[in-house]
Amino acid sequence: MGKILAKSSEIYLIKAAELKKLPASLPENASMPVLAGETIAVLLNGGQPDKLLKGREQVAAAADGDFLPVRFVYESYKPWQAFLIDLIKPVKRKFYRVFPSVYTTTLPSLLQNSITRGERNEQNAYQWTNKKWQISREEAHRRYADLYNSIKDRGYDAKSPMLIMLNRKFGVKDQLLQGHHRIGICKSLNVKEVSISFWAVPRSFGFMKMFIRGTKK
Repeated sequence: MGKILAKSSEIYLIKAAELKKLPASLPENASMPVLAGETIAVLLNGGQPDKLLKGREQVAAAADGDFLPVRFVYESYKPWQAFLIDLIKPVKRKFYRVFPSVYTTTLPSLLQNSITRGERNEQNAYQWTNKKWQISREEAHRRYADLYNSIKDRGYDAKSPMLIMLNRKFGVKDQLLQGHHRIGICKSLNVKEVSISFWAVPRSFGFMKMFIRGTKK
């Protein structure tokens, strides 16, 4: 399978100070059309340092505390190959890409991207459909209270980033994979900045967006 570049379905506001630390480089052996129209693009690079593919001047001119719009890209497969991979969940899991880098973003911009799958609060905390994850309501309330009080008293722990799966839904829509309880608590406590990291699945055909209500084109 020949590798190509695929991009996140959403644009993320990322702190400029973190972008300035990235080496600026062009990808090797990867197609570039995916970057057309993007102002700032960052290559998620697995075990290697991420790279700033586009937007060097904009990043350099920004103040360290500014948040800049970034499109994340990663190595994927041709759309027809990705479509076949995404059809079967066990197969799809074998093609997950894991990126350990952590970035700081703003909570309001994260919420605007509509990547959550419902809100978690004290009433529905830790209620899972998967039976092996189910816990008692008493334990659920205790866990939620511990998490709430931790963020309230000590602030958001940047070392525990919310995990976003790029193109998780139908291979074309980013979704929050881990962090629904934290994002709900941060929203209620008016926390402005949170940390995120990424996993990704192969990006499928663009027409799959037709099956997702409210997805940006």
